[in-house]
Parts: sequence; structure tokens; C-alpha cells
Amino acid sequence: MISKSIKNQNISVSNSDTYIAKIGITNFRNYTQSSFEFPNCPIGIVGNNGIGKTNILEAVSMFQPGRGIRSVRLQEMINKNNDHFGLNLKLIKENNEYLLGTSFDKNLSKTRRVKLNGNFISPLSLTKYLGIVSLTPLMDKIFIESPSSRRKLIDKIIWIFISEHATNVRTYEKLIRERNNLLKNNTVDNNWFKNIEERLVEYGLKILQARAQVLSFLTDEMVLNSKVFPKASFSIIGEAEEIFYAIENIEEIKEIYIKSLHDNRKTDYYKGTTSFGPHRSDLEVYYDKKDMLASKCSTGEQKSILISIILSVCKAYKKYLFSSPILLLDEVFAHLDFDKKQALSLEIESLKIQVFMTGIDEMDFMTFNKKSYIMKL
Repeated sequence: MISKSIKNQNISVSNSDTYIAKIGITNFRNYTQSSFEFPNCPIGIVGNNGIGKTNILEAVSMFQPGRGIRSVRLQEMINKNNDHFGLNLKLIKENNEYLLGTSFDKNLSKTRRVKLNGNFISPLSLTKYLGIVSLTPLMDKIFIESPSSRRKLIDKIIWIFISEHATNVRTYEKLIRERNNLLKNNTVDNNWFKNIEERLVEYGLKILQARAQVLSFLTDEMVLNSKVFPKASFSIIGEAEEIFYAIENIEEIKEIYIKSLHDNRKTDYYKGTTSFGPHRSDLEVYYDKKDMLASKCSTGEQKSILISIILSVCKAYKKYLFSSPILLLDEVFAHLDFDKKQALSLEIESLKIQVFMTGIDEMDFMTFNKKSYIMKL
């Protein structure tokens, strides 16, 4: 068993009200049996490529709904020659201690199980206890990928603010599949369609409202970011949003929404999909200084815009939830010039939150005014 904590250093304690004190890892990725203790401050995880730095971040990210920062099948996370993995985490929140655990056994289930203080809970409820914000190399092309990638990004951000959003999205997606099956089977039962479409409107509106609320939070916080990182504007675009933002009366929106689903049945039958709703929306991001879509910006500008968004998420979380998020930064510092490293370090220190950062070189984290907590693998 590997057990690691960092030696006493001149570290900058964040005084965050929420932080991870310890994580235990069993049969997860390259770890068979390991545990790591962490202080309440920025943490730099340093080591050669392939040694397991990102795997620690991924293990932390599994304490949110979904499949972690890599978003791969659960089976792929299991250590070779094993059939299960287990993770446990000691969370300190407002001076209270919570013990969280999650496990997956490929022989028993297709889903993972989650426990809080020994009792089973839904993975979708994890955001009630902690919010995890992440920036990884897999997100570098988010602005030029499909709209579904950006929808997933914004919904993952939203559900750390509004915990029921994860359940609402999951329920909505299930209803979409049910309606699509009715279309595929050429069902003529109007009542069956009506029941599903009424529920689609109910959950679709909840999703639209949550997205609008959280995007307004992020817009307010974006202006407070360092001058080094670009200011950006956000909007969610789509047919459903056009109606939602144009009409104030919620009952009128419902009527238009349900009528659109009803009227589109024939067209949707030929398309094989439901063509109206928040599952068709896209996140549009503009670089304010250049009045340019982020998708048209350079690779470096896109990376800086992503950092701005992530910082805004952390600030808004602290402001509106009166708590601190956990921030995961995978190989972010290594690709920044000195000025941006310093600016990001200052932003992190001012946030006073626990941050997990990976890198090959310890020098990547020397731009902190007070030394970060360095963990060498």
C-alpha cells in the first residue's frame, strides 16, 4: 500500500471552508492500494508522464455526477487484472467531516454506487456536498467541437450550483429517448405522446431556467477576473431559448413549447429525433476585446478564455453558494507563459480554495507568492 502526504513546507493555507483531507484509492487506474493526505491549500502534483498524476485528479472528480474528467466507461478505470475499483474521500466542510465513497464492480452492475457516511446515496446528489470544477487538456477543443460537448460542459457547471439540475437533465434525456422510441415505432396513441411531451416541457423549462440563472452569475463574475485573461460573453442559443427569453409569461411559454412538440411529430418521425428543446441548444462564447466567437480565436486565446470561464465559475460558486469549490487543473500551468502563470497563481490565492494541479516540473508552481504544497510522485 502506498500512503503519501507532503512534507512540512512553507505553504499557503487557503482557509477554505471546504477541502479534501484524504483520498483512498483501490484498483483504480495504475493504483492498486494507495492513500493520499492533503492540506487545505493549492497542491501541485509533480512527476513524470505516465506516473499517475492525472489519475489522482480523476479519482477526485468521481465524487461528482457522471464519469469523471475523462468521461470514459467505468470499466476502463479499473486497474488491470481486477474487476472492481473503490474510492473513498474524507471531506471537511464548515468544520464538519464527511466520509464519501464510490465503487464499481463490473460483475455486479453497470453503474457505480456511492455512499455518504456509510449510507447509500444517488451519485446525482453528490453536488449537495461539494462542487468540483475542472480544466483539462481534453477541454482545449471545446469551442470547435460539437454543440453536445458544450452543452455537457455548461450542464456540469450548472449542477454544482443547482444540485437538482443533474437529476433534471438525466430525467429529461430519458424522456427524449422515450419520445424518440414512440416516433421510431410509429406510435399513433396521442395520449402516450401527450403524457411524455407534458413531462418534457416540465423538465425542459427547469433546464432552461437553470442555465439562464447560472450564466447570469458567470457573466457578473467574468468582469472581476485578472486583466491578463480575456473577458468573454456567454449565451445559450437555440429555438427553445428564443421563446424562453422573448416571452415573460411562463404559462405562455409552456403552451408554445407543447404545441411545438405536437406539431413537429411528423417531421421528427422522418428525422428520427426530437428537434425542439434544450437538448438542441449550444453554448456560444464571445471574446469581448475582439468581438469574435471563441471558435474563431487562436489556440492560445481559447485556452485563456477557458481559464477565464473556470475562474468565473469558482468566484460565482463562492459568492452565491457561500462555500468553496474544489478546483482541478490538469497540466494547465505548463502551457502558460510566465505572466499568465503569475496571474493564475494570484487568482487562485485570492480565491482561497483548495486546488489540485498537475505538472512535470516543480518550477511551474513557483509563481505563487507563498509556496504551494508540492507532492512528488
